[in-house]
Amino acid sequence: MENVADNIHIGELIAVSQVFKLNPYQMITLLENGDMEAFENKEAFFQKYGNKETYDELSDWCELNNGKIFTKTK
Repeated sequence: MENVADNIHIGELIAVSQVFKLNPYQMITLLENGDMEAFENKEAFFQKYGNKETYDELSDWCELNNGKIFTKTK
């Protein structure tokens, strides 16, 4: 992700960092390095990973109440 601030609100970053048990700096680093992704909605997530029961390629993922999905790769 090129510029985290253009796509992710600080409140979203803080909320998701609590779920993944990371601090916001770690989250930004993972996003910038491509080890974590943020999707605007389920359709964008499904377009990349498909709609299936389990996602073995992901170590964890989180959907916010605004529809954004954050994923962390293995």
